[in-house]
Amino acid sequence: MRLCWNDWFNKRLRDIKPEEAKTIHDIGYRVAGVNSGDDEATDDDIKRLKSIMTDYELSPGPYGAGARIFHPDPTECERHHKKLIKVLEIAGKLGCPTIRTSGGTFDLKDPWAMHQENHTQKSMDILVESTKKVIAAAEDNNVIICPETTQWTIIDDVERMKEFVDRCDSPCVKVVLDVVNHMNMQRVYESGRWMKCAIATLGDRIGVIHVKDVQVEYKLVAHLNETKMGTGLLDHAALMRASNQLEPWKTFSLEHIAYDYTKPDHVINVTEAYNHICAVADRIGHTFTDPTLTREKWVEMQKNNR
Repeated sequence: MRLCWNDWFNKRLRDIKPEEAKTIHDIGYRVAGVNSGDDEATDDDIKRLKSIMTDYELSPGPYGAGARIFHPDPTECERHHKKLIKVLEIAGKLGCPTIRTSGGTFDLKDPWAMHQENHTQKSMDILVESTKKVIAAAEDNNVIICPETTQWTIIDDVERMKEFVDRCDSPCVKVVLDVVNHMNMQRVYESGRWMKCAIATLGDRIGVIHVKDVQVEYKLVAHLNETKMGTGLLDHAALMRASNQLEPWKTFSLEHIAYDYTKPDHVINVTEAYNHICAVADRIGHTFTDPTLTREKWVEMQKNNR
């Protein structure tokens, strides 16, 4: 998989600055996600961003859609679908291989919130049917829709990830496997075992792996919290080894590294995360994929090898 910084560009495409791309490049990343949710970008905006990324040797990673593939209010659901269709067009023109949405919820306001109906079979049926309404746009633009899965959204575990992808029945629908989102007290101290089993079970139903770190906070009721990369319990070496089972154009995407865009230590945290992951890779002899290996190049390589 390609090493990627997942969510730097958290703004409209026209507002992204060349110096931000330079910072990403100087840290060492060569694949960068576009976490904008911008569905109003013009062709000139897209051309400008592509030029900036080319200047700093950055390949486009996942695009943050900023829209839901399902909303319990039909009117809102239609609005989100219209936005998704536009986002898929923009992501395709940028060369982003995937877009990220939430894993689905019946909550009216927060696309990531818990809701008692999320874990029913009815919720999965509705999510699948809602997703099918935008699959044609994904296929037309050669971009893969990847809901990010958590334990509290509709796609809440490995079996429901499998069901969702298989029922959508399109090469342009997969999932984001965020391994920290699926940690619990039974998994966190032996995270490598769970991650290896999850990836082996899901295989190429996974479009993106989100990589961060996790720690236990001991109170009357124990909590799991994200933490700076390399200071927590996640077995990054096991995750790297397991990721070798997946198609190499996909992104091993670092994100949520205890950062705050408004604070000066943001760059330090992102740099430390990169250094930690590279150190683990060096220690176990893991090599990340060529950052310029696109999905299209990989498909062509497979055809030529037949």
